[in-house]
Amino acid sequence: MDFFYSLLGKLALFATAVLIALGGFFTSLSTYTSVTPMAGETPVAGEWQVSVEVATSTVAEVPPTLSTPVTPQEPTPAHKTAAAPIATPVAPSTPPALPLAPAIDSTVLNTQTREALVNILCTTKAGGSFKPISGSGVLVDSRGVVLTNAHVGQYFLLRDYPTEGNVDCVLRTGSPARAMYRAELLYLPPAWVDANASQIVQEQGTGTGEHDYAFLHITGPTGPSIPFPTTFPFIAMTGSLPTPGDSMLLAAYPAGFLDGQTITLNLYITSAYAAVRGLFTFDNPQQVDLFSIGGTVVSQGGSSGGAVVRAQDGKLAGIIVTSTAATSTAERDLRAITIAHINRSLTAEGQGGLAELLSQNLSDGEAAFASSTAKAELGKLKDAIEHR
Repeated sequence: MDFFYSLLGKLALFATAVLIALGGFFTSLSTYTSVTPMAGETPVAGEWQVSVEVATSTVAEVPPTLSTPVTPQEPTPAHKTAAAPIATPVAPSTPPALPLAPAIDSTVLNTQTREALVNILCTTKAGGSFKPISGSGVLVDSRGVVLTNAHVGQYFLLRDYPTEGNVDCVLRTGSPARAMYRAELLYLPPAWVDANASQIVQEQGTGTGEHDYAFLHITGPTGPSIPFPTTFPFIAMTGSLPTPGDSMLLAAYPAGFLDGQTITLNLYITSAYAAVRGLFTFDNPQQVDLFSIGGTVVSQGGSSGGAVVRAQDGKLAGIIVTSTAATSTAERDLRAITIAHINRSLTAEGQGGLAELLSQNLSDGEAAFASSTAKAELGKLKDAIEHR
């Protein structure tokens, strides 16, 4: 999960591995790239690829802490199942594998990913239990749907706590980041709140990254002078599973080594390439829920929710969620949850998976979530805060 980095130099973490959202700002340790559709592709709003494959191994990622190191809870490595012996066929049962399409030009991929990236900045009027936070997110639908972490998205639930309008969250884009849009929660899984509500009051949060995702819907500009596009650049998601050695582009708004003023006025996108190191599962050895992408400059607080994009085809393979703790970013092990895990979680939560979530009328989806699930989730967070 991401780290929360305090503007005062303190780090608030969520979930079992180290979280990387800045404590006045959310800072994700993993870097993810947001990419618009590749040339020749015309993704339909809400369209995404899901390929259910058997994982050879799976590992959960945890973002590094900026202060006190935390030992992440590691998910169980997935194991490859041996195939049953079969008779030797007279002719090949499958045609020879076709060569992979050439990877996207690195400059093009980096540009596309950055265009789909957002910084999520939440500030408070009254202070108290909350400090400003900064995190990352990636646009995954042309209608303005943003995928981020639940430990970042939960602050949208707390908007009117303890007083109306106390928590103010804006979506910023560009480099340096500038406030552009308002957003509403489209979905945040109750399973994550049930397991992690108590961490809202902890100085350092940890977690495996399981169910640590949230969807936001951009509803309008931050002011009358801000242009509001009819469509947004986005990165198409893929449920195809990563394999060790795959090249990934990480992109986020890391802020682990910045002060509050710099985060507010001069926060820049950072991107880096990294190779997949390991695969992990939360409970089923045949599924890949989490993958490790090592340590890069993106491994800082504020990178939570950042994009992890496949260099081969520019598709979003996952989002940064946790990291191990270490003094330098190079020594940290950043981890990302897979799109396949998010799809399975949505299905288990009764949402019908990604295709159903993104095929609905988004305004209706926001309203339905706000009138039912959000109220129950807010109640659990308030209970954790008031009975700490």
